[in-house]
Amino acid sequence: MKEKQKQMIAGKVKESRLAKGYTQQELSDLSNISVRSIQRIENGEILPRSYTLKTLSGILGISLEATHTEVPEVSTPVRRANRAQKIILSVGIVLFIVLGSWAFIAQSPRFPETDFEFLTFAAFVLLGITIILYFIWRTRS
Repeated sequence: MKEKQKQMIAGKVKESRLAKGYTQQELSDLSNISVRSIQRIENGEILPRSYTLKTLSGILGISLEATHTEVPEVSTPVRRANRAQKIILSVGIVLFIVLGSWAFIAQSPRFPETDFEFLTFAAFVLLGITIILYFIWRTRS
């Protein structure tokens, strides 16, 4: 299928370029596509990207998009945690942060000096936990 597409696009581009009276160099200058790329497109050596096809279509006044189908990029599927995994992760993170905060307070001889310092520290710990849990439990539409 790709070979057929390459040849179809090659024929249309070359035919349209010649019909407009452009040389490959002139088409290159108008489109900001290298002469070598235009040669490779016209020889059916490559299947041009969508952007290249749109640029050539606009300059040559033809429709090339219909002959080009995007090849999907290979990507790794996003693995989402299920409900049980989210619960385990949430409990683990909360325990880790709470115990880490407790250890920090226990090892510090002068922190917190006042109730205000302690409550401010606790508020920031709670804010951190809330933000982390938000990102774990948010749903994507």
